[in-house]
Amino acid sequence: MERLTKKANDVYYALSEDLSSDGNICTGKAVDKLAKFENFYEGLNQKFSEIERDMEKLRSEGKTSTVKFKQLLANKLEINNIITILKYNGLQ
Repeated sequence: MERLTKKANDVYYALSEDLSSDGNICTGKAVDKLAKFENFYEGLNQKFSEIERDMEKLRSEGKTSTVKFKQLLANKLEINNIITILKYNGLQ
């Protein structure tokens, strides 16, 4: 992964070559990478919610022993683990 931030004295910064600004709005490689991460994180949370809804539907139908339910549970645990790691690293 190409790192776009640097650290000095416990402060992170991006180089001006990776950013451009018109005074109010910043764009550039660093902003694009941040946006991709934010999209990824939002997508994880949306998928987690979808899985919970699907699992609840299967629960209400008494289908907790099905392969589909077990796969949804595995997916939910995997996504929850990723979200937990991100939160542990201050990326929530």
